[in-house]
Amino acid sequence: MPDRFGPRGVFAFLIPQQNANMHPEYELMRPDGVNNQMYRFDISEHEKVREAVLATLPQCHGCYPDMIITANSIEMRNWSLDIQADYVKQLEDGAKGVPVVTATEATTAALRTLGAKRIAVLSPMSEVYSKSVQAYYDSAGFNVPYATWLEVKESIDIIKITVDQILEAFKRNDHDDVDTFLHVGGALGMVSMIDELEQQLGRPIVSSNAATYWYAMRKHGIKDTRDDLGKLWTLEEVAD
Repeated sequence: MPDRFGPRGVFAFLIPQQNANMHPEYELMRPDGVNNQMYRFDISEHEKVREAVLATLPQCHGCYPDMIITANSIEMRNWSLDIQADYVKQLEDGAKGVPVVTATEATTAALRTLGAKRIAVLSPMSEVYSKSVQAYYDSAGFNVPYATWLEVKESIDIIKITVDQILEAFKRNDHDDVDTFLHVGGALGMVSMIDELEQQLGRPIVSSNAATYWYAMRKHGIKDTRDDLGKLWTLEEVAD
């Protein structure tokens, strides 16, 4: 419920323990009057992330949130629309009436809002993860012909990725027939880079952390815009 530090709402974020960039990035995007609260789950066992999120979810109720947000790109695992729907149902059951937003739902909504048709994917870790993302968004109705990845072996090393490495990865995906770039994997901190990258590439970027916060605000009825976080954040409405 709204409180003295968040008169416009309290957002409870579920984020990985290992992703040291996510808390400061969400604070960077926080509009006046919103109280961000962080709850962390362990992703050491990469194939049990779903279970880790669900086990941590009950802690979120301690801050009396107006919204619960799972901020990790779970579609990097072996994922499908049916699995996503089942996962959301489990989250909603655990949320006990509090609205829930997932990063996967948010990036999908962001792509549709931007009118994306043909997209190129970037993820921080392996080819397997990027290929899983390609398959997921293809099944969601997008054309996803290209993917690249940064070959980071361990989560602890993602935060060490340089700006130049991120830019080079996007350039590898810079094909003339791509209308939108998609970055998944919230550990790859690039919120502050989106606007500059879009100017260089000449097309919009949907980046998981930025899309997740934008979508959570819109679902909560907050329509604040910004002109320094890419095209998505200039839009007030979520497309159907």
